[in-house]
Amino acid sequence: MNFKDYYKILKISKNANLDEIKKSYRKLAKQWHPDKNPDNKKAEDKFKEISEAYDVLSDSVKRKKFDDFINVSSRSTNYSYKKAQDFSQEEYETEFSDFFKQFFKKRNNKKYSYFKGEDLRGKITIDFEEAYSGSIRIINTKTGKIRIRIKPGVEDNKILKVKGKGKPSKYSGENGDLFIRISIKKHDFYTRKKADLIKHIDLDVYTAILGGQIIVKTFKGNVKVKIPKNYLFNQKLRIKNYGMPHYDNSEIFGDLFLELSYSLPKNITKEEEMLLLKLKELRKKN
Repeated sequence: MNFKDYYKILKISKNANLDEIKKSYRKLAKQWHPDKNPDNKKAEDKFKEISEAYDVLSDSVKRKKFDDFINVSSRSTNYSYKKAQDFSQEEYETEFSDFFKQFFKKRNNKKYSYFKGEDLRGKITIDFEEAYSGSIRIINTKTGKIRIRIKPGVEDNKILKVKGKGKPSKYSGENGDLFIRISIKKHDFYTRKKADLIKHIDLDVYTAILGGQIIVKTFKGNVKVKIPKNYLFNQKLRIKNYGMPHYDNSEIFGDLFLELSYSLPKNITKEEEMLLLKLKELRKKN
C-alpha cells in the first residue's frame, strides 16, 4: 500500500518539535480548509492529508512508530487523509486513509501494528468422494507444513482461509493469511448441482416397459429403487437425502436424482426374434 511522507505534507523537518508541528499544521489547515475552498476536491483531499499528518506527528507514540517504519523502509511514500476538528468522532475514524488504518490498526484495543505480512495462495485437488466425506490434507508452505481440514460438502473452487499462515510481516505486524482454492475432480457417474447429485442409469428395455426394481449404488450404500410401469423418461426419479452433505451442516443432505434411459438389446436370438414378431402382431390387433 502506497503512502506519503507526513513530514513532507506538513513541510517540516524530521527533527521538528511539537510547537513547530502545530504552527505548520495551523497555517496549512487554514490555507486548505474546505470552507475557504468550496467545491474544490483537490483542496478537500489536501486538507485531509494535512489533518492526518498532524494526528500522527503530534502524538509521540504514533510518531515513533512512523519514524521506525521510515528507518527500516527503503520505499518512497504516497498516501492520504483526515482529522478536522469540525468532524464527529465517528466521521474522524472512518475518514482516515487506508494506509493510516492499516499502519495504526489496533490490536485488542491495546496496541498498534505495522503492515500485515503478504498473503499466500495455493490449490488443493481432491476426489469427488473426498468432497462428499471431507478430508485432511497436509501441505508444505514457505512457513512450514500446515494441516488443512476440508469439510464434507465442499464445493468446487471454494476458497479456504487459514489465518496467520502467510508470510511474516517485515514491519512487526501480524502474519499474512493462507488462501487455498479447492479443486474437485469430475466423477465418472455423478454430476453435481449445489447439494444435489444427478446420476445417469441405463435400463434394459424390458424394465423400461414393464417396470420393476433396480439396485442403485450411492455414497450411503446400495438403495432399492422401484421403476414405475410405463415410466415417462423425460422425468427424473428423486431419492431424498442421498445427495451431497451441506457444507455448513453435514447432517443435512441434498437429493439424488436419477436420469433414466433404456438401451435396445443386441445379438437377438431366433427365439427372441419370434417373440418380438408375435408381440408386434398383437400390438397391431390392439
